[in-house]
Amino acid sequence: MHHGESSTSHSLPPAKVRFLHARSLPSKRPFYVAVFFSALHFLGLIMTVTALVLFVAEPSQSARNLILGGIGLSVVTWMIAFFKRRAAHCPLCKGTPLLNSGARPHSRAKRLFPFSHGVSATLSIIATQTFRCMYCGSDFDLLKTPSHLHGTKIDAATE
Repeated sequence: MHHGESSTSHSLPPAKVRFLHARSLPSKRPFYVAVFFSALHFLGLIMTVTALVLFVAEPSQSARNLILGGIGLSVVTWMIAFFKRRAAHCPLCKGTPLLNSGARPHSRAKRLFPFSHGVSATLSIIATQTFRCMYCGSDFDLLKTPSHLHGTKIDAATE
């Protein structure tokens, strides 16, 4: 220690870092079903765009049929995905984190730029099996075992 310095000036405790772990979901099924139909919808959109490019490059009857089929698939899967995303509720705030309701999102809510908070949460589940509720800001992990199931035969069999 140098002359004139006190030991308290160097031993300040570090600021407490607040890190919240992702929570588990009591029922993952509504989220998996909603994400499944949303993924089918996205695949239908990709199919439609691909068929449109093929049709522009070389117009044919099969490309036209693929465009019409892709549009039909996209419409049907969008309607199913809409209702399934609306049925998935946050266990804490009872909001619909996969579907925007018009309410103001939480300050911690994540959003990928061109998409809404709901579509961003859906894409997050597809990519990482986690999402953040846009209304309460809580993180959820679909792979995490709920605490009420810890120590059961199901949990012991996976170890």
